[in-house]
Amino acid sequence: MKFNTIDEAKEYVVSLTNKARTIEDVDSAISYYQEMVDGAHSDDSRNLWFSELDKLNKWKGSDDFNNGNYPQGIDDLILELVEWRSVIYAFQSVDAKREPFKESGFYAQWYVGGIYGVFSIFGKLLSKDKRDNSLRKLWEAISPIMLSEGACTKPEVDCINAALDAKSGRFTNENSQALLFRNKLISHNEAMPVVKWDEVDKDFAFLIRMWSLLVSWSSFGLFQPFRTGDQAFEGVESMFDRSEITKLKAKRQEYLKMVEKWSTSYVHTGEADPGRGAFSSLSVKLSIISDNERA
Repeated sequence: MKFNTIDEAKEYVVSLTNKARTIEDVDSAISYYQEMVDGAHSDDSRNLWFSELDKLNKWKGSDDFNNGNYPQGIDDLILELVEWRSVIYAFQSVDAKREPFKESGFYAQWYVGGIYGVFSIFGKLLSKDKRDNSLRKLWEAISPIMLSEGACTKPEVDCINAALDAKSGRFTNENSQALLFRNKLISHNEAMPVVKWDEVDKDFAFLIRMWSLLVSWSSFGLFQPFRTGDQAFEGVESMFDRSEITKLKAKRQEYLKMVEKWSTSYVHTGEADPGRGAFSSLSVKLSIISDNERA
């Protein structure tokens, strides 16, 4: 795939990763970007935020958006995978007085649904099918441009490309617990391998970093993208007491912190990348004006 300009390549990444799919999501994002435009401290900052605002307004008014002619964004897939896994991680990490996944058919079914959700998304992200909007395909199209721009290092790109090799790479049944489970049980009723979540998380960390490099290069990133702890565990009071729910929220937050760390860690060394990742945060700039300056 060829692009005429770097900006065109970045816009392509945004178009495939963009999470803002519903009218509510778009309106919320537009309001946020407008606040950033209004509160910008420099012309450069204002122009950057205005550019993002303009893109969203055009997307909101497009026929494709209004007719639903677009695939699920890669941001959506990544975030939903993390939402599922973070709650599963919390349930696995907290000892409770009751055993909801044994006592309750609803909880047992929820867990099965969570497993199917996690590994179905994993397969979508790594799909090679030309019809799919996958992380693998986006990386293959854009990573050479990011490398030429200095947005990533050659050792890390080489490591990721080797991992994506269809025959000998990381993401094969032989080398990936996540892909093995997805292919053996989710895609085909062939076998029931045991889910080794620690190994699965290593695969997730790899995908999170790939996605983070693309998002941080092409946009401002995602601001507060995850559900709150209250939202994640609303309705569990019948099976968990207050102290247990507090622990569940803390463990889920622990997993989200791991995800943030993965997003800014080199995959080939595990060391921290000093650059920003996919998750953005607001910073407040305070200026103290003296009486003389006011005058």
